[in-house]
Order: sequence, then structure tokens, then C-alpha cells
Amino acid sequence: MNEYLLKDQWERHREHISIDHETAAKLVFPYSNEVIASCKPLSNGCANSNYQITFTNGNSVVLRVYQRGHSSLSQELGIQQLVKELLPVDKILYTDDSCSAYPHPYAIMEFIEGILLRDLVFTHDETAISETVYEAGQYLALLRALKLPYGGFFQEDMQIRPFAPEEEYEPCLIQLLQSDAITMNLGNNIRQDIQQLFSQCYQLLPEINDANLTHGDYDPANILVNNINGRWKITAILDWEFTFAGTYLLDIGMMLRYSHKLPDYFEKNFIRGIENAGPALPSDWKKQATLMDLICLLQLLQYNRASDRPHLNRDVVQLITHKVKHFTRF
Repeated sequence: MNEYLLKDQWERHREHISIDHETAAKLVFPYSNEVIASCKPLSNGCANSNYQITFTNGNSVVLRVYQRGHSSLSQELGIQQLVKELLPVDKILYTDDSCSAYPHPYAIMEFIEGILLRDLVFTHDETAISETVYEAGQYLALLRALKLPYGGFFQEDMQIRPFAPEEEYEPCLIQLLQSDAITMNLGNNIRQDIQQLFSQCYQLLPEINDANLTHGDYDPANILVNNINGRWKITAILDWEFTFAGTYLLDIGMMLRYSHKLPDYFEKNFIRGIENAGPALPSDWKKQATLMDLICLLQLLQYNRASDRPHLNRDVVQLITHKVKHFTRF
């Protein structure tokens, strides 16, 4: 059985778009007419396609092609305007959502040196990992403090559409557990265990309108880090296209999704960073964060069949099973 960790074996949602040198030059030209020396695909991301474009003068940018449509680009642009003064993000330098030059919307973004926090975790460097996850906790405390009037999803104009009744946490869960896809992937026993778990813990689900700016994919695969003057620092928090008005507890659950496979210092320093930069977490924060992550994992299982994304599917099944069986320890 494969040992999965930090989404490192997950298949992409869509095939990586292949962009040749000529096409890259055409897309980049409105931003810069510098001659392109190389066009190299970047591995981060399971949905969009990212290329490092290096010019003959040595400068680099990132060409990001949005494969989920217009709203992904407009939302990421809007969200980055909200957080750019608070958190490190890769600046968007140029955008084109007309689809006149290319079939997909795209952006030219700042290229930031570094590696993914996920790759740093794989080095087992305790000092480096502790420094960066502590900082990740501090930044999450800032997101937690960005209060929003109610829960919902951002529209292209950055207005919030409130959750529809069926999108709220409890009804969403009920719909998922009634899905044939969930029963087929988990089996009826685990599905019933989840149903029983939530029936006992509904009171732990956060109030739907106690909302803050929620990244929605806050994990080591979306955080860029680098060694600066002998100390590891976060240089960019990536991929804001899933951001919504929700609960910081989901972001905690995602960051700690694999904590049972990681050294204790990972979780300890992440939580210490949150609480040192903001209010103390509620006493049942770990159970609450786990419940929110379980809803997210069930959604992943609902929409990703084993025949399409076998590694993702198998990993998610293992994660759900572990969290349900060990929930009382949280």
C-alpha cells in the first residue's frame, strides 16, 4: 500500500497545458517584450498550469493559465488586493481574461525563489520546519482576524453570495452521506460511523455566519519558503482561488490533515504561531477543525472517482477512515 503524505502523489484535476516557446512569447509580450530564454513548467498546483518564464536578461516571471475559467482569475486578483499588505503573496503583474490571445484566462505573476513547505517537510529539518510552520500559524491568525459579515462565496465582483441553505455545513454533510459515491468508496460501515460521529458533534460545527477570510486550501503544498540569511521564512502563500467567507477552523484542519504522520513539533509550532499572534483557540478547536476537514475530504471523494484519480481517492479514503476511528483522541 502506498504511503501518502501532503498530497505528494495526487493526480492533477486536469492535464497540464503544454505551452511552447512561441506561445509563451505571445502571451508574455503585452507585459514585456524581453526575449525569452526558457519556458519551464512548474509542478505546484493540481488544477491550473504554471510556467517559469526566464528572459535572456536573467529575470523570471510565472505564466499562470487558469483552467477553471474566468472566475478563478478574477477571484484570485480580488483576494490578493485584500491581503497583499498583510501576507506574502506572489504579485499579479498582468492579466488577460478575454480569451482572445489564448483559450484560457491567464496571468503574469511575480516569480519568487523558494521551495514548497511540503518539500521542506520531506527534509526532516526540525529547526527549519518549526520556523516556517510557526510563521504559517501567525499568518493564519491574521486571516482569522479578517472578519466578514456572513458566510458565503465570493463572486467575480468580490461581493459575497451567502451560502444557500443546502451549502451550509450540516445540510451539505447530510447530502454527502446520502451519496452513492460516498458509500461506494467508504463502505456502509464507515459511512454510518461518520453519520453517528456528526450526530454527536453537530454542536461543534461553527456558526455559519461567524465568518472570516478563509484560504480554503491552506496546506504545505501551497506555501513557498526559502532560506534567507540563514533562517527559513515563508516567501509566498499561493493559490487563493478557493478562498471564501468561512471559518479559520477549516484552514487549521487542512494544515494539520496529515499531522498523525508528522512529528509532534509540526502541529505544536503551527498552533503556537496562531495563538501567539491572536486570541487563544477554543477548547475543542482540534475536534472542530477535524470535522471541517472531514466535510472537505468527503467532497473530494464525491467528485473524484478512483478510476479518474486513484492516488487521490485512495489517500482521501485513508484520511477519512483514520480521522473517524481516532476522533475521540483529538
